[in-house]
Amino acid sequence: MIRRLPLALGAIFGLCAGGSWLWQSNSEKSAAPGPATAPAAAAAIAVEVVRVEPEPLEVQVTATGSLLGRESVQIVSELSRRLVKVHAEEGTQVARGDLLFELDGADLVADLAKLDVRGRLARATLDRTERLSAEGLSNQQELDLARARVDEVEADRRALRVTLGKTQIRAPFAGTLGLRRASEGAWLTPSTLLATLQDTSSLKLDFTLPERYAAALGPGGAFRFRVEGRSESYTGRVTAVEPSVDPATRSLLVRGVVEGVPGLYPGSAASVEVPLRVDQALLVPAIAVVPGVEGRRVFVADAGRVRSVKVELGFRSADRVQVLSGLAPGDAVITSNLLRLREDAAVTLAAEAAIR
Repeated sequence: MIRRLPLALGAIFGLCAGGSWLWQSNSEKSAAPGPATAPAAAAAIAVEVVRVEPEPLEVQVTATGSLLGRESVQIVSELSRRLVKVHAEEGTQVARGDLLFELDGADLVADLAKLDVRGRLARATLDRTERLSAEGLSNQQELDLARARVDEVEADRRALRVTLGKTQIRAPFAGTLGLRRASEGAWLTPSTLLATLQDTSSLKLDFTLPERYAAALGPGGAFRFRVEGRSESYTGRVTAVEPSVDPATRSLLVRGVVEGVPGLYPGSAASVEVPLRVDQALLVPAIAVVPGVEGRRVFVADAGRVRSVKVELGFRSADRVQVLSGLAPGDAVITSNLLRLREDAAVTLAAEAAIR
């Protein structure tokens, strides 16, 4: 009896261990994970867009410039001579061709008188030589020399008259004579400034604009400007544009003309406003343009997906900007949730507005 007890206890322990193993095995099977399920699709981002269409654009571009006289010149002498007479008072109106200053030309007059004597002698010699040649008493060489002397004296006379004419300094155009810088008796050289002459019947205005505005500039365009010390504004029109860009400043020099405005002086600084118009411009809200290392971009909604487009910008207004390249008419430019967007992200259109 006692010997059978260990066998019975062993059997009982074996059954318990087997049951525990079966329970553990079933628990592990029930706890094991099932087949992997597909992740949920990312939710589309709701965005607002605007459809870009070509439309007219007019912007005001500001610039600075300087007023110039219609014609302006510094009066100097071409000769190194003494000033003997001032014929026009400073600050007066003069006409084209008026005598302004006279230089000493007494020696030139004397030289001209000597040439007159030489000329009469050369002419008399030529006449005598022609008569002798006709009678066969003079050869052709002597006749040619006599004619050459006459021509030489005449050429010297013409040259001296040109020099003598330079002793009289005349107004090259009608205008106002500036302050006189030399007095009678002063020795003048070609570097001595006598006075300035300004034609202020109309004024020119030169100003510069960035080269990106070149396509919108042209002769005939109107502009407005102000000058220091005057509250009113004036109008002018563009007459010419420099055909090359300044490589140092990347700007264009523009010249305008101002008609019939009394009281303005050449040399005055001017603040200029130029209205520029583009007939067919693609405009987007400024908030839609995203700056980056590689340039500026906008996001376009295309068939429910995001497309990042690099753009080149032109004119700017208060809240919109012109796109020169990168977009086409009808593109839907995204204007909201820009920080959440990435290339090829799914989007839904929450609202669409016309850009005006």
